[in-house]
Amino acid sequence: MSRPRAVLTGFVLALLLASSSDAQEEPLRFEGRVIDVGPREMLVAVDNGPVVMLDLMRIPQGEIREISQNDYVIVVGFIRRPSHKVIVTSIQRISPWYPTAPWWAPQSP
Repeated sequence: MSRPRAVLTGFVLALLLASSSDAQEEPLRFEGRVIDVGPREMLVAVDNGPVVMLDLMRIPQGEIREISQNDYVIVVGFIRRPSHKVIVTSIQRISPWYPTAPWWAPQSP
């Protein structure tokens, strides 16, 4: 397992397993490729990692319209229990089609 993936996985697990509901929510930041985007939710595949469900209710619709499937984005947010969705506070499109092939795509010869 690569170090960035291990760190991200550890961070997500720590957020999910924290027992205190009064604990302050720590920001979560990651990059990934958009798999599906809707007006309120988005699926993002983290590089060499899981697919994450994002809650976009705090993001202006104008920003969401600029993002489409296969765009590469940086996401900042937090996980609010008991849901496993990431509540997005900021999302930024890095580039369309970057990198050129996601880790889950079939490799061409």
